[in-house]
Amino acid sequence: AVVSTQSTGELLPFLRKIALFLRYSTSVPGCNALKEMQSPEGEFSLLMGYLNMHSLSSLLSFEENSQKMLVIKKWCTTLHRQKFSAAVQHKKTKREAKLIDLPGSFVDLLVKASQYTCPKIKFGKIQTTALCLICGDFVCFQSYCCQETVGDSNYGPCNLHAHRCSGDLGIFLTPEKCQVLLLPVRTQGHTIQGPYVDKYGETYKTAKNKALKLSPAAYNKLQWMWIKHEIRPLVVRTYEGVSFDRIAQTGLLY
Repeated sequence: AVVSTQSTGELLPFLRKIALFLRYSTSVPGCNALKEMQSPEGEFSLLMGYLNMHSLSSLLSFEENSQKMLVIKKWCTTLHRQKFSAAVQHKKTKREAKLIDLPGSFVDLLVKASQYTCPKIKFGKIQTTALCLICGDFVCFQSYCCQETVGDSNYGPCNLHAHRCSGDLGIFLTPEKCQVLLLPVRTQGHTIQGPYVDKYGETYKTAKNKALKLSPAAYNKLQWMWIKHEIRPLVVRTYEGVSFDRIAQTGLLY
Protein backbone atom coordinates (compact mmCIF):
# COMPACT_ATOMS: atom_id res chain seq x y z
CA ALA A 1 0.00 0.00 0.00
CA VAL A 2 2.86 2.39 0.85
CA VAL A 3 4.61 1.59 -2.42
CA SER A 4 1.37 2.11 -4.32
CA THR A 5 0.72 5.51 -2.69
CA GLN A 6 4.28 6.74 -3.31
CA SER A 7 4.23 5.49 -6.90
CA THR A 8 0.92 7.26 -7.53
CA GLY A 9 2.32 10.59 -6.38
CA GLU A 10 5.53 10.17 -8.39
CA LEU A 11 3.75 9.12 -11.59
CA LEU A 12 1.04 11.80 -11.61
CA PRO A 13 3.11 14.57 -13.31
CA PHE A 14 4.25 12.10 -15.95
CA LEU A 15 0.73 10.84 -16.63
CA ARG A 16 -0.58 14.40 -16.93
CA LYS A 17 1.96 15.16 -19.64
CA ILE A 18 1.12 11.95 -21.52
CA ALA A 19 -2.59 12.74 -21.31
CA LEU A 20 -2.06 16.25 -22.67
CA PHE A 21 0.06 14.90 -25.51
CA LEU A 22 -2.58 12.29 -26.35
CA ARG A 23 -5.36 14.89 -26.22
CA TYR A 24 -3.75 17.34 -28.65
CA SER A 25 -2.20 14.76 -30.96
CA THR A 26 -5.32 12.61 -31.41
CA SER A 27 -8.16 15.00 -30.43
CA VAL A 28 -9.64 12.25 -28.22
CA PRO A 29 -11.44 14.09 -25.41
CA GLY A 30 -11.08 13.02 -21.80
CA CYS A 31 -13.91 12.61 -19.33
CA ASN A 32 -15.43 15.70 -17.74
CA ALA A 33 -14.30 14.54 -14.31
CA LEU A 34 -10.71 15.37 -15.29
CA LYS A 35 -11.71 19.04 -15.47
CA GLU A 36 -12.72 19.03 -11.81
CA MET A 37 -10.65 18.94 -8.65
CA GLN A 38 -9.72 15.37 -7.73
CA SER A 39 -7.72 13.66 -5.04
CA PRO A 40 -4.34 12.32 -6.23
CA GLU A 41 -5.71 8.77 -6.19
CA GLY A 42 -8.86 9.77 -8.07
CA GLU A 43 -6.93 11.75 -10.68
CA PHE A 44 -4.50 8.88 -11.10
CA SER A 45 -7.36 6.44 -11.70
CA LEU A 46 -9.02 8.77 -14.24
CA LEU A 47 -5.76 9.31 -16.13
CA MET A 48 -5.05 5.58 -16.25
CA GLY A 49 -8.52 5.01 -17.65
CA TYR A 50 -8.11 7.77 -20.23
CA LEU A 51 -4.79 6.29 -21.35
CA ASN A 52 -6.34 2.80 -21.45
CA MET A 53 -3.67 1.45 -19.10
CA HIS A 54 -3.85 -1.25 -16.44
CA SER A 55 -4.32 -0.19 -12.86
CA LEU A 56 -1.20 0.28 -10.80
CA SER A 57 -2.28 -2.42 -8.35
CA SER A 58 -2.31 -5.04 -11.08
CA LEU A 59 1.14 -3.96 -12.22
CA LEU A 60 2.54 -4.18 -8.68
CA SER A 61 0.74 -7.33 -7.60
CA PHE A 62 3.28 -10.12 -7.39
CA GLU A 63 4.34 -12.47 -4.65
CA GLU A 64 6.99 -11.63 -2.08
CA ASN A 65 9.43 -14.34 -3.20
CA SER A 66 8.70 -14.15 -6.91
CA GLN A 67 11.43 -13.65 -9.47
CA LYS A 68 10.29 -10.07 -10.11
CA MET A 69 10.55 -9.17 -6.44
CA LEU A 70 14.03 -10.70 -6.17
CA VAL A 71 15.22 -8.70 -9.17
CA ILE A 72 13.73 -5.48 -7.75
CA LYS A 73 15.34 -6.06 -4.35
CA LYS A 74 18.72 -6.77 -5.90
CA TRP A 75 18.47 -3.67 -8.05
CA CYS A 76 17.49 -1.48 -5.07
CA THR A 77 20.34 -2.73 -2.90
CA THR A 78 22.97 -2.13 -5.57
CA LEU A 79 21.60 1.23 -6.67
CA HIS A 80 23.78 4.18 -5.73
CA ARG A 81 21.65 7.27 -5.99
CA GLN A 82 24.40 9.70 -6.95
CA LYS A 83 25.86 7.41 -9.59
CA PHE A 84 22.40 6.68 -10.92
CA SER A 85 21.56 10.38 -11.15
CA ALA A 86 24.80 11.03 -13.00
CA ALA A 87 24.14 8.14 -15.37
CA VAL A 88 20.66 9.26 -16.39
CA GLN A 89 21.40 12.97 -16.53
CA HIS A 90 20.56 14.19 -20.00
CA LYS A 91 23.29 16.25 -21.56
CA LYS A 92 21.60 19.19 -23.25
CA THR A 93 23.57 20.74 -26.07
CA LYS A 94 22.59 24.10 -27.46
CA ARG A 95 23.47 25.08 -31.00
CA GLU A 96 24.66 28.66 -31.16
CA ALA A 97 22.48 30.82 -33.39
CA LYS A 98 24.96 31.46 -36.18
CA LEU A 99 25.55 30.63 -39.79
CA ILE A 100 28.26 28.20 -40.85
CA ASP A 101 31.89 29.22 -41.09
CA LEU A 102 32.89 30.02 -44.67
CA PRO A 103 36.37 29.61 -46.17
CA GLY A 104 38.44 32.77 -46.13
CA SER A 105 39.25 32.47 -49.83
CA PHE A 106 36.61 32.37 -52.55
CA VAL A 107 38.77 29.92 -54.51
CA ASP A 108 38.57 27.41 -51.64
CA LEU A 109 34.79 27.67 -51.77
CA LEU A 110 34.81 26.98 -55.51
CA VAL A 111 36.98 23.91 -54.94
CA LYS A 112 34.48 22.56 -52.39
CA ALA A 113 31.59 23.22 -54.76
CA SER A 114 33.35 21.38 -57.58
CA GLN A 115 33.50 18.24 -55.44
CA TYR A 116 29.72 18.05 -55.08
CA THR A 117 27.90 15.33 -57.03
CA CYS A 118 24.16 15.16 -57.50
CA PRO A 119 22.61 12.19 -55.64
CA LYS A 120 20.27 11.50 -58.57
CA ILE A 121 22.69 11.78 -61.48
CA LYS A 122 25.24 8.98 -61.77
CA PHE A 123 27.31 10.60 -64.50
CA GLY A 124 28.54 14.09 -65.22
CA LYS A 125 28.84 17.09 -62.94
CA ILE A 126 26.27 19.62 -61.84
CA GLN A 127 27.31 23.02 -63.16
CA THR A 128 25.35 25.10 -60.67
CA THR A 129 25.28 24.40 -56.94
CA ALA A 130 24.14 26.18 -53.81
CA LEU A 131 25.59 26.01 -50.31
CA CYS A 132 23.16 26.05 -47.39
CA LEU A 133 24.53 28.60 -44.94
CA ILE A 134 22.55 27.07 -42.07
CA CYS A 135 23.80 23.47 -42.18
CA GLY A 136 26.66 23.54 -44.70
CA ASP A 137 25.28 21.06 -47.25
CA PHE A 138 25.54 21.56 -51.01
CA VAL A 139 22.45 21.13 -53.18
CA CYS A 140 21.69 21.49 -56.86
CA PHE A 141 20.68 24.97 -57.95
CA GLN A 142 18.11 25.83 -60.65
CA SER A 143 18.12 22.22 -61.76
CA TYR A 144 15.33 19.80 -62.65
CA CYS A 145 17.25 16.72 -61.49
CA CYS A 146 16.26 17.07 -57.82
CA GLN A 147 12.86 18.66 -58.35
CA GLU A 148 9.95 16.93 -56.63
CA THR A 149 6.20 17.25 -56.93
CA VAL A 150 4.29 17.66 -53.68
CA GLY A 151 0.55 17.89 -54.16
CA ASP A 152 -0.09 20.19 -57.09
CA SER A 153 3.18 22.10 -56.83
CA ASN A 154 6.72 21.52 -57.99
CA TYR A 155 9.52 22.17 -55.54
CA GLY A 156 13.09 22.81 -56.56
CA PRO A 157 16.09 21.42 -54.65
CA CYS A 158 16.64 24.58 -52.60
CA ASN A 159 12.98 24.75 -51.58
CA LEU A 160 13.02 21.10 -50.57
CA HIS A 161 16.24 21.42 -48.60
CA ALA A 162 15.08 24.57 -46.80
CA HIS A 163 11.86 22.86 -45.75
CA ARG A 164 13.74 19.87 -44.33
CA CYS A 165 16.67 21.79 -42.86
CA SER A 166 15.59 25.08 -41.38
CA GLY A 167 11.81 25.22 -41.32
CA ASP A 168 10.66 26.96 -44.50
CA LEU A 169 13.38 29.61 -44.65
CA GLY A 170 16.54 28.98 -46.61
CA ILE A 171 19.77 30.96 -46.97
CA PHE A 172 21.98 29.71 -49.80
CA LEU A 173 25.24 30.91 -51.29
CA THR A 174 25.70 30.24 -55.01
CA PRO A 175 29.45 29.98 -55.69
CA GLU A 176 29.06 30.39 -59.47
CA LYS A 177 27.72 33.95 -59.13
CA CYS A 178 28.75 34.63 -55.52
CA GLN A 179 25.21 35.58 -54.62
CA VAL A 180 23.15 34.83 -51.52
CA LEU A 181 19.66 33.47 -52.12
CA LEU A 182 17.15 34.39 -49.41
CA LEU A 183 14.39 31.86 -49.86
CA PRO A 184 11.23 31.76 -47.80
CA VAL A 185 9.63 28.53 -49.05
CA ARG A 186 6.82 28.88 -51.64
CA THR A 187 8.29 32.09 -53.08
CA GLN A 188 10.82 32.91 -55.74
CA GLY A 189 13.09 34.31 -53.09
CA HIS A 190 15.49 37.21 -53.41
CA THR A 191 19.19 37.38 -54.24
CA ILE A 192 21.75 39.77 -52.76
CA GLN A 193 25.48 40.12 -53.21
CA GLY A 194 27.64 37.52 -51.49
CA PRO A 195 30.01 38.22 -48.60
CA TYR A 196 33.18 37.91 -50.72
CA VAL A 197 34.97 41.05 -51.91
CA ASP A 198 38.30 41.93 -53.51
CA LYS A 199 41.02 44.06 -51.98
CA TYR A 200 39.17 47.21 -53.01
CA GLY A 201 35.93 46.11 -51.36
CA GLU A 202 34.20 45.39 -54.66
CA THR A 203 31.86 42.41 -54.95
CA TYR A 204 32.02 39.62 -57.51
CA LYS A 205 29.55 41.37 -59.83
CA THR A 206 31.74 44.42 -60.25
CA ALA A 207 35.17 42.91 -59.65
CA LYS A 208 34.83 40.17 -62.30
CA ASN A 209 37.57 38.08 -60.74
CA LYS A 210 37.83 35.20 -58.33
CA ALA A 211 40.61 36.61 -56.14
CA LEU A 212 38.08 37.41 -53.45
CA LYS A 213 38.28 37.22 -49.67
CA LEU A 214 35.53 36.77 -47.11
CA SER A 215 34.27 40.05 -45.66
CA PRO A 216 33.48 39.42 -41.96
CA ALA A 217 31.40 42.61 -41.80
CA ALA A 218 29.20 41.63 -44.75
CA TYR A 219 28.76 38.07 -43.49
CA ASN A 220 27.99 39.26 -39.96
CA LYS A 221 25.33 41.61 -41.37
CA LEU A 222 23.70 38.69 -43.19
CA GLN A 223 23.85 36.59 -40.03
CA TRP A 224 22.11 39.27 -37.97
CA MET A 225 19.41 39.57 -40.63
CA TRP A 226 18.72 35.88 -40.12
CA ILE A 227 18.86 36.03 -36.32
CA LYS A 228 16.54 39.06 -36.10
CA HIS A 229 14.01 37.60 -38.60
CA GLU A 230 14.51 40.40 -41.12
CA ILE A 231 14.72 38.18 -44.21
CA ARG A 232 10.99 37.61 -44.79
CA PRO A 233 10.11 41.34 -44.61
CA LEU A 234 12.94 42.08 -47.05
CA VAL A 235 11.63 39.54 -49.56
CA VAL A 236 8.06 40.79 -49.15
CA ARG A 237 9.12 44.39 -49.82
CA THR A 238 10.97 43.22 -52.91
CA TYR A 239 7.76 41.85 -54.43
CA GLU A 240 5.48 44.79 -53.60
CA GLY A 241 3.28 45.51 -56.59
CA VAL A 242 3.98 42.13 -58.20
CA SER A 243 1.00 39.85 -58.84
CA PHE A 244 0.66 36.86 -56.53
CA ASP A 245 0.54 34.42 -59.48
CA ARG A 246 4.04 35.43 -60.44
CA ILE A 247 5.36 35.18 -56.87
CA ALA A 248 3.78 31.76 -56.29
CA GLN A 249 5.71 29.90 -58.98
CA THR A 250 6.61 27.40 -56.30
CA GLY A 251 9.96 25.74 -56.79
CA LEU A 252 10.06 26.18 -60.57
CA LEU A 253 13.02 28.51 -60.28
CA TYR A 254 14.83 27.34 -57.14
